[in-house]
Order: sequence, then structure tokens, then C-alpha cells
Amino acid sequence: MSKLKSNFIYNAVYQVLVLIIPFVTMPYISRTIGVAGVGTYSFTYSIVCYFMMFALLGMNNYGNREVAKNKSNREKLDKTFSSIYFFQIITTIIVFLVYLIYIFLFYKQYFMINCIQSLYILSVAFDINWFFCGLQEFKITITRSGIIRIVTLLLIFMFVKRPSDLWKYIAILSSMTLLNQLVLWPFLKGKVRFVKVNFREIKRHIKPTFILFIPVLAVSMYKIMDKIMIGGITSISEVAYYENAEKMINVVMQIVLALGTVTLPEMTHLFNMQKLNEYNRILYKSMSIVSFIVFPAIFGLLATSKDLVSVYLGNDFLNTYKVLNILSLSLIFTSLASIIRMQLLIPQHRDKEYTISVVCGAAINFVLNILLISKFRSSGAAIATLISEFFVFTLQYYYSRKDIQIKKVLKESSYFFIVSIIMYIIVMIIGMFISNIITKLIVQITVGSAIYFLMNISFIKENINFFNRRKKYEKKD
Repeated sequence: MSKLKSNFIYNAVYQVLVLIIPFVTMPYISRTIGVAGVGTYSFTYSIVCYFMMFALLGMNNYGNREVAKNKSNREKLDKTFSSIYFFQIITTIIVFLVYLIYIFLFYKQYFMINCIQSLYILSVAFDINWFFCGLQEFKITITRSGIIRIVTLLLIFMFVKRPSDLWKYIAILSSMTLLNQLVLWPFLKGKVRFVKVNFREIKRHIKPTFILFIPVLAVSMYKIMDKIMIGGITSISEVAYYENAEKMINVVMQIVLALGTVTLPEMTHLFNMQKLNEYNRILYKSMSIVSFIVFPAIFGLLATSKDLVSVYLGNDFLNTYKVLNILSLSLIFTSLASIIRMQLLIPQHRDKEYTISVVCGAAINFVLNILLISKFRSSGAAIATLISEFFVFTLQYYYSRKDIQIKKVLKESSYFFIVSIIMYIIVMIIGMFISNIITKLIVQITVGSAIYFLMNISFIKENINFFNRRKKYEKKD
């Protein structure tokens, strides 16, 4: 198995594991802690997420890159790791103190919940995932993450039984996140060691981490700020509808993000070496794979969302399906923008263009949220996200228009679009003849999946060894 293929598999597994606990527990949690509980958790977690972001700044991307750059020189690696980590400790302490001041002075409504959520910020102090990502040792992070998440799942089912157990649910999630970071530390032995560094060496990380933090902050405007604004403008119940719809959409997005994550270093290497045949092959093939994944997901959700939400989350969350339908449409724009970002803009060091696109998208999203949430509630936030994602994709494509043959992309993706439409029509017709909701869903999903995969069997066979073909094309370069 090639390094690129194995890393894609590891990253896909990791990204799915990140979501597996909330996704598996969603039906259970929705019925135990209810709409108010889910909304309260989502609202308070969205706030603590911002504090976590400021604690980490752009550390994940920056640390990853710096470790990868110096991994062949042990002395430089030790110094790089030590100075970056000490900088991370400083930022985490400052942010943690600010968070405590915030909940004591300005936000006492959910005081106990906010205190428990502070464990998330503490976990940032021990987050060294960036180090192992820089070494491309994904297997270590996946193994420990899998074990921790299984334990988390068991604890939730054991201790969360009723609405009053909301604090237990949050305590389990936040403490397991902290433990998830701590158990990675023993694996540092033999790979790196702490060395003495001066303040100048620590200070040099401030500017590059802030530069990489700008797009992270901008993206958060339509990934996290949505829920804060929904809770502030409307109600906690609307936050719950949006939260669950977003979690369901994110399952698909994590696979796409995994593809972008593992191809980023590969595309950077190929571009620097001017191996453009292989570079373009991976770019267009990635876009085809994304279209293959995303189009059936969109039309599958549009065909089944109402019944899916009713069975999966319960009738109390029925309004979630409206948000889910809108957000599902954004999948194609988000996915293709992810490929452009991770395989064109960042590998070619076009950080300015990437930053401009996401900052503009964030500004549009913020304005649209103000205009739409008060009138359309959680659906308004979903509409704002859809428009913003479309704008970001359009702008990123504009910046990359000389590198992408749009006719070629449309030609290859149009087939998946047409097949997905056919699948959608058949699934809808099936739904007209089955009255039992559960039976209907099972038949629709089974038949729809079978039709789609059978009509794409040649594509699947052609691309099953996609990641193993690099050597063949390297020779042509």
C-alpha cells in the first residue's frame, strides 16, 4: 500500500472517528436530554470553541509544516517542537484566564455548564497532534482516538439518562477530549525531547501563527458563529435543529477533508518539483472522486430527510430536516472549494488569495445571518451558509481559473449528477408506495445505494487503485 493511500485511509478513519460519537449518540441524546439540552450544549460549546481557537491560533497548520520541514534534523526538530509548544502553553494560559473572567462577569446564565466546558480549553495545552501530523504518523493518533471514543460512547450510555444529566454529558465529552490529548504524550519518547529555548525563539512563532489563524477565524464565522447568533437572536431550540443538521452534513465532509489533508503535502512536493502531469492527474481525479461522493449524498438527503430526521432524532427535532435540506446543497461548493484550497492555493503558496476568499465569505455570512436569522430562524442561518459557501467556491475558482479546465470538470461531474437525479426519482417513487416510515427508509436507502453503485461500477473499478499509481506517472515526468 502506498504512503499516500495509507495516509488517506488513516485520515478518513480519523475524521469519521471525530464525528462518530455525536453521530451514533445523536438519536439517544436527542431523546434523553431533549431539544433544550442539545441547544444548550451546542450554544455553550460554540462559545468555548472560539476560546480554543485563540489558544491554538494557527498552530495546527503551522506546527505541522514546521515539524515536516525539520524532521530530518533531530537537533532542529527538538528546538522547533520545544519553542512551538512553549508558545502554545503561553497562549492557552492567557486564553483560559480570559475565559474564566468571561463566565464569571459576563455570562452567568449557564455558569456550571460553562465551567465544565473549560476542560476543552485545558485540553489545548496538551494538544500535540500537529507534531505527529508533521511526522505523518497518523496511525498513532487514530489508534488512541478510537479507544477513547469507544470509552466515551459507553460512558454516555451508562450515565446520561434524563434531561437533568446534561452536565454529565458535557463532562464526559470535555474530559474525554482532555484525556485524548494526554494519552498521546507517551508516544513522544524517542521521537523528540524538550530543550531549553529563549523568548526570542518562542516569539518568532507569533507572526506566522497569526497569519495562518486569519483564515481559520474567518471560516469559523460560518461554522461556529452561526450557532451563537441563532442562540442570541432566536432560541436554544433553533440552535439544536441547526446543530443536528450540521452534524449529519459533516459526516460527508470529513471524507472530503481527509482527501484534501493527505494530498496537500503530495501536491506541494509535485508542484515544487514541477511534476505537472502527476499534479494535474491527482487534481482532476480528486474532483471526480468528490463529485462521486457528494452528488448522491445531496440527492439522497433531499429524498429522505424528513423521514430520516423523524426516525433518527424523533419528532421533537422534525424542523431539523428543513435545515438539513438547505445545508445539503452547500456540500458541492464546500467540497470543491476544499480541493481547490488544499491542492492548488496552499501548495502553490497562494495564501493571500485563500485568505481573501474566506474572509469575504465570512463577512457575507455574518451580514446574511443578521438579515435572515430573525426572519427564518435556523433555516435563515442555513441559507446564509449556502450563499457564503457558493461565494467562497466561486472566488477560489476565479483565482484558479488558469489552472483548472472547467469544461473537463463539468464533463466528468455531470455524469454523477445525472445518475444521482435518476437515483432520486426512483427513491421518491418507492416512497409513494410504502407507508411504514422505517421500512420505507430501509428500502429507499438500499435500492438507491445499489442503483448508484451499479451505475458507477466502472468508475469504482478504475479508481480503486488511484493512490497506487504515482510511480507510473513519475516516470513520465
